[in-house]
Amino acid sequence: MRIQASLTTTHVLAVLADALADALPRQIIDPAHPDHGALVADESGLPDASHGASVPLIVACAQLALAHTRGYAPAGVDVAALLERATLAADFIVRDQRPSGLIDLISTNYDSSPDTGFAVQALCTVLELAQPQRNHAAWAGLLQRLENFVRRAVGGIIADGGFHTPNHRWVIASALAQAGALLPDLPVAATRDAYLAEGFDIDSEGMFLERSVGVYDAVTNRSLLLLAATCHAPGAIEAAGRNLLLNLQLLHADGTAETGLSRRQDYGLRRVPLGLAACYLQYAMQTGDPACLAAAHMLWHTADRPQLGELIWLAYQMLRDGDPPAVPPALPDNFTLLLPHNGIWRIRRGALSAAAFRDTSRLLTFCYGSAELSSIKISQTYFGVGRFVAETLETIEGGVRLHSAGRTNPRRPAYELPLGRPVAPHAWDTTMAERGLRPVPACESELLVCEVPGGLDLHYRTLAGLDRVTAQVALDFPPGGIWETDDTCVQPHAGQIFFLRRGYGVMRYGHHAIRVGPGADAHRTWNMRHAEDAPDHVRVLLTFRTPIEHVIELRGVGRHSTA
Repeated sequence: MRIQASLTTTHVLAVLADALADALPRQIIDPAHPDHGALVADESGLPDASHGASVPLIVACAQLALAHTRGYAPAGVDVAALLERATLAADFIVRDQRPSGLIDLISTNYDSSPDTGFAVQALCTVLELAQPQRNHAAWAGLLQRLENFVRRAVGGIIADGGFHTPNHRWVIASALAQAGALLPDLPVAATRDAYLAEGFDIDSEGMFLERSVGVYDAVTNRSLLLLAATCHAPGAIEAAGRNLLLNLQLLHADGTAETGLSRRQDYGLRRVPLGLAACYLQYAMQTGDPACLAAAHMLWHTADRPQLGELIWLAYQMLRDGDPPAVPPALPDNFTLLLPHNGIWRIRRGALSAAAFRDTSRLLTFCYGSAELSSIKISQTYFGVGRFVAETLETIEGGVRLHSAGRTNPRRPAYELPLGRPVAPHAWDTTMAERGLRPVPACESELLVCEVPGGLDLHYRTLAGLDRVTAQVALDFPPGGIWETDDTCVQPHAGQIFFLRRGYGVMRYGHHAIRVGPGADAHRTWNMRHAEDAPDHVRVLLTFRTPIEHVIELRGVGRHSTA
């Protein structure tokens, strides 16, 4: 269910209250339980002190209690009960701190400085917003517990610290900056500045190293904006702005993100990145940028199943700065984008958007409204090096050319030759480089992606390699659609494979559909050797034998189109 409500403090808090109501039954309230006060994580079933569980519960309870004092809270909010639940969770996270002052992310990181930084970031927003409540008896116990946690946590970050991934640096630096602004006696400056001295990891095209529109761009941009607000870090707001403006062109018509460039867990996933909404809103409020303000409204309007951890940052922004100006929710919807450094070409034409990629087997995505072609992958059964991965992406008139040299392995395609002397089994790998090779022509090929009215034409052509080699073009669709051809109409499920032997097929999702074809029918190999499978998708196959020259038409079509 999408939110479909305007971006106001009242609406954000109402959605936050609903998300909190869903979470509270997972809090352990039995006083005899050793983990009394903890929120049990959905994923693990374990009590979890991190920013993925108990911390956002504390923050959400505090935000709704604060909102009540300002006349914003939804009807029926029980401030005393909220503060009691938050205090129980605060007691748990203090108990759960290791001797270092750090906490665990139980899915992977233990005694973790960066995950403690995430917690400090969020809890400092409560200490900031609730400063006027410090002398109120109902609040004093909670705020003292949170301050105790932050003090010990900051001590651990400063003493032992460390991180794993690029975004962690800015989480840690901004958490230290926030804590230092609220608790000036904390000696945060040296460690904070050591991180800042590295410089922000943004490239010439506006991408951070992790290239994660769906998850970590929100983390990084939020951290940079917090740094700009708390310690005036030079270049922080400029770096955040460059990435946020780029990401406007990496969002589909429904607000979901194009994640084909990501180097993190959001790769290939399609979801509205609600975490970016608070970043767009804060950047727009600081700079007056109208496109970012419209994007914040759009992401809020289209968000699906928002998470508590996303909502607390938007609620923080609203409670701090109030309602943003009301503008129509909108994104850029008519452009061509080329990022040669990162290897993506992208178009947006109203409801239609598409992207082609370098350096990955996922060559292309194509969306038309709610209809999605998640990927196109091309493979030959050729010595284990037959997957089409473009080493180059270059513009041509009306589109781009992807070129694959077919040489992802320096010893293939080829046959190994004998050494003419004994080779012990344990020496098989170490002697491989000594062997001669009988080379075979590489399976060089190209894909021309050309924009046409209503979609794309894909010209696939082999340029070198042996003849009679089996090949396929795999079109992978999310489950949930209806597949139609001239004589077939089915509701396919994940993992199902269809051969488009001739003519055209339509994959329909509600009012929107994608039409593909013409088909090709050179062989009937369901799971071709060396090709990547797609167990979570519906796969449509076009099959070939080399040499190949074929044009595949992709069109976005409306409700009443037929195959």
